[in-house]
Amino acid sequence: MFYSLKGKIIGVEGNTVGLETAGGEGYMVHMSETAMVKLSRDEREVRIFVRLFVRDDAMEIFGFMDEEERKLFDMLNTVSGVGPRAAISILSLGATEQIRTSIASGQAQVLSKSFGIGKKTAERIIVELKDKVGEIGEAAADWDDDVYEALIKLGYRREDIKEAMKKIDPNLKTTGEKLKDAMKKMK
Repeated sequence: MFYSLKGKIIGVEGNTVGLETAGGEGYMVHMSETAMVKLSRDEREVRIFVRLFVRDDAMEIFGFMDEEERKLFDMLNTVSGVGPRAAISILSLGATEQIRTSIASGQAQVLSKSFGIGKKTAERIIVELKDKVGEIGEAAADWDDDVYEALIKLGYRREDIKEAMKKIDPNLKTTGEKLKDAMKKMK
């Protein structure tokens, strides 16, 4: 089983990336729109966490920019009626934390916005995964993806970011103010 692939991006078509490894092998990797946004095409080398799916007629690789997204993908694939393409579609709805919040708070209408997911499947996802995605506190309802992504790019650890974001002053309105406050909480 593959864990990750490291290489140079040689092409992008829709939500599929062509990745050439140092050995010269080229892989076609399907990714969520969210992961595609995070993917920097200027980097010499990128590491993409992957899952390989083998069917009778094809082998497909699905890629993720971080392990948290891969873990949520794996959870989604345990639900009857949700295959790898549907799981990637769900991951395209937003940040991993947003999707986890939608599942934990029973927001079937959010999940059903993804391609291939109807109301019944969205409800099944919630029933089967609500307890697995973990308890999400009130802070998650006010989650600011821009602040979270900025802190990730600055190199802070996910665990530290999550703790700091719970402590952000709720009276702050702009992303810049929230980012400064979160950085103070992590020092």
